[in-house]
This record gives sequence, C-alpha cells and structure tokens, in this order.
Amino acid sequence: MLTLNFKKKVMSIDLRKCKPGDILISKHGMELTYVKALPEEDYMDHEVKYPNGSYGTRTHDGFVFRKKRLEEDHDIVEIIHK
Repeated sequence: MLTLNFKKKVMSIDLRKCKPGDILISKHGMELTYVKALPEEDYMDHEVKYPNGSYGTRTHDGFVFRKKRLEEDHDIVEIIHK
C-alpha cells in the first residue's frame, strides 16, 4: 500500500500589512473584508466585515480568539491586497 505524507503549509498572516478593503480568506473559504486596525487599548487588534454585513475582530495573526481556538472559527489564511 502506498502512503503519502503531506506537510501542512503554514502561511504567515500579518493583518498589520492590510489596508481597508483588502480581502481576507478564512480557513473555511469565506471572504471577509479588512476594515481597520483597532486602538492599542482594545483587546483585539483588527476589525473585519463578514459577507452578511456584520463585523468581527481578529488578532494580528488572523485568529478569531487569542487563546481558545475552535475548528469552526474563521481564522484568516490568505490576504488579497487591493
């Protein structure tokens, strides 16, 4: 039997390089829009907009949560700069 081993590609995401309007792709394929960096005193680092018009936040490295991370989270895996 042939066994294939694929290494998971690790992408380095840094939302500090984003500009308003950039497209963010989540690990589940959802397209979000980068809105803005949040003030340093905020708990989270960046604001994003979902396709349905609601807003959310992300860490500098694109995660929904700083510590407790879930498989269903729409963590960012790709940035498409406009």
